Amino acid sequence: MSRRFLSGLTAIHALLLVALLEVAINRVAVPMLRPASGTPPTWHTALDYVGLFLFYFAGTLAVFVIVTRAITSIKARLGLRDAIAHSLMVMVAALASVPLVISAPASLSLPLEIGFAAAVIALVASIFGKGRDLGVQVGLPIIVVPLLLHTANVIGADLLWPENTFDGPGQTLLRVGVLGLALAALMTPYCFAPRPFARAVARPVPVVIAMATAGLGAVLARLSYATTAKASTLAVGVELQQSQADPRLALYLLAIATLAWTLASCALAASPSRRSIGLGIALIVLGGYGFKWPHHYLLPLLGVALIADAARRVRDEELADLPLTSDAPPIADAAWSTYVTTVTQGLKRTLAGVHSLTTRGEGGLASSVIVGEAHDLHVRVRVERIEGSVLALDIVIGREIDELRKATLTLWAIPGRGKGRNPEGPPAMPAFTSGDAAFDERFKIRGSERSLVKMFDDGLRARAVASFDGWLAYWAHEGLRYRVYPGRGAPLDHPIPISDLALGRVPPTAERLVSVVELLLELATRVLEPSPRPASPSELGDLPDGPPETETN
Repeated sequence: MSRRFLSGLTAIHALLLVALLEVAINRVAVPMLRPASGTPPTWHTALDYVGLFLFYFAGTLAVFVIVTRAITSIKARLGLRDAIAHSLMVMVAALASVPLVISAPASLSLPLEIGFAAAVIALVASIFGKGRDLGVQVGLPIIVVPLLLHTANVIGADLLWPENTFDGPGQTLLRVGVLGLALAALMTPYCFAPRPFARAVARPVPVVIAMATAGLGAVLARLSYATTAKASTLAVGVELQQSQADPRLALYLLAIATLAWTLASCALAASPSRRSIGLGIALIVLGGYGFKWPHHYLLPLLGVALIADAARRVRDEELADLPLTSDAPPIADAAWSTYVTTVTQGLKRTLAGVHSLTTRGEGGLASSVIVGEAHDLHVRVRVERIEGSVLALDIVIGREIDELRKATLTLWAIPGRGKGRNPEGPPAMPAFTSGDAAFDERFKIRGSERSLVKMFDDGLRARAVASFDGWLAYWAHEGLRYRVYPGRGAPLDHPIPISDLALGRVPPTAERLVSVVELLLELATRVLEPSPRPASPSELGDLPDGPPETETN
């Protein structure tokens, strides 16, 4: 096992393993292997103690993980809805931890159920917003409906109808809840599978796992249906008819196989957030539908929280993982070379020492770079093209900082309707608004409010609204970086006239691009310090040849 693999393991992965062992040993193996009469053998007693340890360990670890994640999320200031949801999670964790310490009173059941339902609803409410994954926004409410039906059943049994009735609203809600679990499992590929979906369904490993799961379930049901039904009831709390085959057995087997495919697909996904979604679904499944002990509440609650948290990032991660493509039309090399020369000449009115270079790489990727200097700040303009089509415009002033590094301030232009999605810029926290209605409508702002005030005055904000697409990031005292993807969440022809260039029409000036560079330079001079200049030869000649002589008395 490699060190890299071990470094990726977290407390959640440990909890998943412990919960899986708890289901296999404590819920299934111990009761199924217990002798019908007489004293259990020594090995069974030892197994029972192992199961009991896993029972308490799963509950304790779940409380620890939930509280830790909740505190971290609240400190991150992700928004009011998120803060409410995680505060409710802490409350539920506190209530669920009581049976781990003392013999819990019966009166604890109803507050725990209500708190659990409130936390789940709050988590679901937190997933809706711009930039969130649509599949998660559709799928998570479907998954939590059976969980909420259980809470409704408990509240109804406590306040409205007798708990021990063999028929009535309680049994109806129970049957609907179990059916809802099966339908939710059948929906998981469409809502939670990795994107692009066409690429996910073509992978053979998840298909093999799903087929093996369905085949194993069918064989076990055929060989010993009563034992399989009892094990299912003990494992996940879904009661099947044991006297004869359940009429919905085929539906349940299909749901289990579908769920196995989704879990395998998520586990093999390149996106960390997609893998987190798979972890969340697995924890919900391992929590079961019995709701008798603390981790029966805590595992599904943590699973819902993982899915809700991943909804913020999974779309961007999967977009970033896609092969480099461009929606822009290709530009002939001759027209592009002429345009680069035009831009170079235009920048000479602002920059000193301007020169350009175009390089070509593998896969049709070409990079045109223009560098210069102004106000003792280094300026670099780079345009990436693939197969002649413009992919991205990247402008750096000062030091070039990796876009994955947390920025002091990030502005992300909100794309207009019909322009697609613009990849977000470097991470920065917290989100805030400037108080300028037009500016706030145009940009999402994250990071340091003080840096925003220092960088922009009223006039510069108005010019930024008119000129900037893509994202702009600032790292304090180090560098400024601007990037735009023409045709992806941004106009195709600003600031580069791509349509004209694709038709071979090279404009006489490059005013649009030059004006963007000049605006960025004006912003940079307000927040960046000039780069240190090397000593000139004349200055070097003035230096003493050696250390100063000291006088001795």
